[in-house]
Amino acid sequence: MSEELGDLVPVPEAARRAGVARNTLHLAAKNGTIKAVKIGRDWFVYASDLERWKNENYRPDMAHRYPVKNKNDTE
Repeated sequence: MSEELGDLVPVPEAARRAGVARNTLHLAAKNGTIKAVKIGRDWFVYASDLERWKNENYRPDMAHRYPVKNKNDTE
C-alpha cells in the first residue's frame, strides 16, 4: 500500500505535470474520470494515470470560453 501512496500527487502538482488547468483536473477527480482519492479536503491523483487520462478523456477542443473567430465573421 505504501507503493500506491508514493504514486499520489496533489491536484495542483498533477495539473502542472499534465499541462492543464487545476480546475480541469479537480473536476476529473471528482467525476471519477481519473484515478484519484480524497484525503481530508484535498484531492490526490495517481501520477501513473495522468497520461491515460490525457489521451482518453482530456478534450481541450471542447472549451467554449474563447471561441476562435473566423475572418468572415462580422461583429
